[in-house]
Amino acid sequence: MPAWTLAEWPLREQPGELLAELHEALSPLHAEATPGDPRPPLDREIAEIRHLPVPEDGVVVVAREADGSVAGTSTSTWEDVPGWSHVLQVQVRVLPQLRRRGLGRLLLSRSVAIAQRRGLRLLTGRSRDNVPSGAAFCTALGAQPAMVAEENRLDLRAVDAALVDQWAAEGPARAPGYRLQFVAGRTPPALVGPVAEVLEVMNTAPREGLDVSDVHLTPELVRQYDEAIAGRGAERWAYYAVAEGSGRFVGLTDIAIEPGLPDRVFVGDTGVEPAHRGRALGKWLKAAMTRRIMDGRPAVRWVITFNAGSNDAMLAINRQLGFRTAARHTTWQLPTAELGPRLAAGLRSYRQD
Repeated sequence: MPAWTLAEWPLREQPGELLAELHEALSPLHAEATPGDPRPPLDREIAEIRHLPVPEDGVVVVAREADGSVAGTSTSTWEDVPGWSHVLQVQVRVLPQLRRRGLGRLLLSRSVAIAQRRGLRLLTGRSRDNVPSGAAFCTALGAQPAMVAEENRLDLRAVDAALVDQWAAEGPARAPGYRLQFVAGRTPPALVGPVAEVLEVMNTAPREGLDVSDVHLTPELVRQYDEAIAGRGAERWAYYAVAEGSGRFVGLTDIAIEPGLPDRVFVGDTGVEPAHRGRALGKWLKAAMTRRIMDGRPAVRWVITFNAGSNDAMLAINRQLGFRTAARHTTWQLPTAELGPRLAAGLRSYRQD
């Protein structure tokens, strides 16, 4: 097996010079996975790392060739929130010309060590369907596909604006007793509690076979995530469906407007509480946000969202609106206790070759 040198860095504390080097060295992986998409600018990537939400942290391992050039990295992150606090999320990246030499396994073995140090019992990672080497790597390790998500994109140059306006106009008639409330930027202090409460609806979204459980957001967590979004220079827009009788938020949709990517926005959460479904609130929310983007951000062409492949109700709304699948992502999982011995055996066989 070729000899690589490995260096480990706390995720938040990576030096700016290192981040600039990795941004350049790993650019072929961006081109491979998302051909034609603009590369997020370096300053946005740095801002995102420097302003991670408080519950999130991680470790980056950088592998170098004998000449000092970057060969690959692994990023291992954890999130200290109920439902996910047992999981280490891992992204292994190896330059295409250096694959199938054991570097991916070596990097992943460092992630296993991190999981063991932190007492995390499960590792997860994600592959993209147009980069088959990722799925092949996971399969070879015995990981199980736990969830398939569709990356769906709405082209605002081709959207049926009349349908958008029709859904928005029909909203009050189809959902009497409800209204929509728009919030831009940080959540106002008076609304932090209601927002934390309505975000519970995301626990009803399909998780398929993924070994995680419900996440219960507190007002403090909402504030922390708001601070992280603002800290990296992004802006959150949200529409909430409000039940007039109680004043409760019973549904939502939100987006992130990211710096350096003026032609696209990213959908975060969309959902309606089960007791309030059947009134086309989801269509009303989606239409209102789409019209808001079209009017307020005319440079935006793409609205990008991720949906579980089994989320038939949300997928149906998105497809009617004009979203089309751009890629499919598979989340793989494997218990830490099983992966360690498999990697050790694989690395031994590489060394013997």
